[in-house]
Amino acid sequence: MLYIYGATAHAKVAVETAEELHIGISGLIDKSLLIASVFDYPVNLHHEVKSDDEQFFIAIYDPGLRQRIVLENPSWEYCSLLHPKAHISKRAEIGKGTIILPGASIAPDVQIGNHCIISSNAVIASNTIIEDFVNIGPNSTIGSHVLIGRGSEITANIHIPAEETIAKDSCIEKA
Repeated sequence: MLYIYGATAHAKVAVETAEELHIGISGLIDKSLLIASVFDYPVNLHHEVKSDDEQFFIAIYDPGLRQRIVLENPSWEYCSLLHPKAHISKRAEIGKGTIILPGASIAPDVQIGNHCIISSNAVIASNTIIEDFVNIGPNSTIGSHVLIGRGSEITANIHIPAEETIAKDSCIEKA
């Protein structure tokens, strides 16, 4: 069963993606005392792993906070949520805890790290490496032979041309 860490906007997207994939959701985990449920799934303050078949997905948009949660929970088994309406090459590599949303297109020889967010209608061309904890915004395009460093964010509607390197923890947004 799946537990989703987080209970706000990104968690709602993760819930719907898990439902599209027919993954059973046991509940959500969030530090807020104000949220009791999300789409009729219970929200708890914390969770202790009780069995080996439990999996987790961190539905927190902030890359630094996602990284901290992973470090605080080294025994958790993370699953990726790859929306059935995304096009993902069979020759792409996708890390654990990553979500790829509908309309995204991932070309062959793309490597996407752990705990990344690839938003709706994002396009990632071949021979590109996206390191861990990266956010790619909706309708963004990433050219071929690009390296996007760990913890970076590419906001909505951004085009990164071929053969670029984005340093770790960068934020690329429209001026």
